[in-house]
Amino acid sequence: MSAALLQTVQESPVYERVEPLYMEFAEVDDIWVRAYAIEKAGSVASQHVHPHDHVTLVSSGAVRAWQDDEDMGVFPAPSMITVLAGKKHMFVALTDNTVLCCLHNLRGTGLESPEIIKGV
Repeated sequence: MSAALLQTVQESPVYERVEPLYMEFAEVDDIWVRAYAIEKAGSVASQHVHPHDHVTLVSSGAVRAWQDDEDMGVFPAPSMITVLAGKKHMFVALTDNTVLCCLHNLRGTGLESPEIIKGV
């Protein structure tokens, strides 16, 4: 079922690809945190990849998450989702006004921000 669900999310016009609404950003002691909202249930925060591990905190609402096309399940707030380096990841909001916070530890990476690997 997971592969069929992923294909439905990727191809169906019911699921709208959106750029999340960035709400707040902070960086403290090489910990980079960005909070963003997905306004409507069924909206998809498209797949992307980072060169380092990070955690996404579901602050409010709920999402279904995928990592490298594998369904990770449903994460209602409050939940933490571990995303591994080099893995494509994608979220579908299951509720209106879902808020996610991405936390990246950049210490030792040589990066100034959590770069997205292009072309993956």
